[in-house]
Amino acid sequence: MLRTLTEQEWVAEYVKKKKNPLPVVLGTRGTWSSNRKPMIILIGFTIEDVMVLGDIYGVSHHPVREMKDQRVTYYAINVIDKKKVKKIIEEWKAEPLHVIS
Repeated sequence: MLRTLTEQEWVAEYVKKKKNPLPVVLGTRGTWSSNRKPMIILIGFTIEDVMVLGDIYGVSHHPVREMKDQRVTYYAINVIDKKKVKKIIEEWKAEPLHVIS
């Protein structure tokens, strides 16, 4: 049986694998959801990083969540507006994938 990861589990695994983790955008393939509706989650490891992502995607006025557990502290902005989510997904489809290791 396939088990999906929670946001916190995903971020903790990401941080564990990276020496210097960069901010990330979750949900660009339309697979991250809340109440079965696609959503985007902007993740930064400083408040400044997540606010820059918020500016880039036009959601810097959205609430910022500070998430803490024993492994990591990060900041997140949820994007749930259907039009914005669709636009972000389309932008990511159009951009070539750049993998930074």
